[in-house]
Amino acid sequence: MNPGGTGDLEVNIAPGAEENGMAVMLAEMIKANLGNKPERLRDFHKLNGTIWISATDAEVDMSMEFGNGALTVRDGKVGKPILVIATDSATLLDLANINIKMGLPNYFDETGRMVIKKLLSRELKIKGLVMHTMALTHMTKIMSVN
Repeated sequence: MNPGGTGDLEVNIAPGAEENGMAVMLAEMIKANLGNKPERLRDFHKLNGTIWISATDAEVDMSMEFGNGALTVRDGKVGKPILVIATDSATLLDLANINIKMGLPNYFDETGRMVIKKLLSRELKIKGLVMHTMALTHMTKIMSVN
């Protein structure tokens, strides 16, 4: 799937994942974001590995496998993720609303401070944060609608 203006962007929804509303929504959001902000394609191409996301309140999870300039979205946990993100659905949407300032996620505005607060209170859990900080930064940038 290749939205206009994004060059070599490849986002695929694996068989079985089309029934996972969160997986489809995040795949479409990433495609739209990169279509609207093609300067973030560099971040997309730097991602290499699997990110597992779990919406704990909705009891739904998905894996995003990045590599070779492509993203494959799968239902459930697949492989050995480099990042694990577990939180409620509303916080996942808040992550998509983080502002990008000077090429980096802004954790100092209202949305950013709320994300940090949830991280510190363990309402938002991110495993692999220390070892894969840049992967999280790239992921945040391609997910952000701002």
